[in-house]
Amino acid sequence: MSFLFHKRTKKILKFIWGGMAILIILSMVLFFAPGLPEWFAGLF
Repeated sequence: MSFLFHKRTKKILKFIWGGMAILIILSMVLFFAPGLPEWFAGLF
């Protein structure tokens, strides 16, 4: 289990987590996209 604390492995894990976070944000944006124009219209 010591390889988990290797610096390069930490970098790869950060990269994977970052990619997953971006994918989740994009999927949420696409999921809520149909309601976004009405939401913006409600703000102004």
